[in-house]
Amino acid sequence: MPRLRTRFVAVYHVRPAPSGGVEFLLLQRPETHRFAGAWQTVGGHIEERRGETAWQAAVREAHEETGLPVQRWFRIDRPETFYNPESDSIEFVPSFVALVDRDAAPTLSDEHCAWRWASPSEAAAGVNWLNVRDSILLVAEAFRDPAHPGLGVWEFSPAELEARLHR
Repeated sequence: MPRLRTRFVAVYHVRPAPSGGVEFLLLQRPETHRFAGAWQTVGGHIEERRGETAWQAAVREAHEETGLPVQRWFRIDRPETFYNPESDSIEFVPSFVALVDRDAAPTLSDEHCAWRWASPSEAAAGVNWLNVRDSILLVAEAFRDPAHPGLGVWEFSPAELEARLHR
């Protein structure tokens, strides 16, 4: 029987689009990666050995993979899910939105070989996973007005959460 696990996070970097709404940052995997050539968003493992929370992993992975300064952080209401046959587990993936400046340009780690900003429809069409596509469409709807995000996302402050952990 499959186990339920939470080992990964997903981060959707968005920036205000010139015509309204947002654009999504897509990162391409190099030929040496398991998903060679695939266009993805930021994702990574939660470092459980260090006691890392999902939101801490999202902040860390966003910084490691893009180096972008984040203006505002949001959590997506629902986690992504997928079945992993290698571990016979159903994975729950907490997902986040990182709102960055319009002029933002990432500094890539060795995990990616290229990047581009894409409209919601381009981003949704350019990814290989249904959960990712669905999250892109949810975020696009929520960020029709980037100054006032709507249904499906909730803003949080990593600094405030960090302070609560150390009280």
